[in-house]
Amino acid sequence: MEMTPVDWLGVLGSLVIAGAYLAVSRGWVVGERPAFNLLNLVGAVFILISLYWRPNAGAILIEVLWVMIALYALARFFLKR
Repeated sequence: MEMTPVDWLGVLGSLVIAGAYLAVSRGWVVGERPAFNLLNLVGAVFILISLYWRPNAGAILIEVLWVMIALYALARFFLKR
């Protein structure tokens, strides 16, 4: 299988999401703060972009859910201020 730049973008998105969870697990980032949700949002969008060219219904669904969860959490954070 040959990796295209879009495939690499999906890989980068996966690493960003995994990195966000590592950061929360290690205490480097607080899960209720915007940084965690922004990382999840960016990672999910990167993966969704890659899925545009190589669609997979299950993967698209989970990434859309991650985007919605991240946007909801960010909206709650900023509206509380």
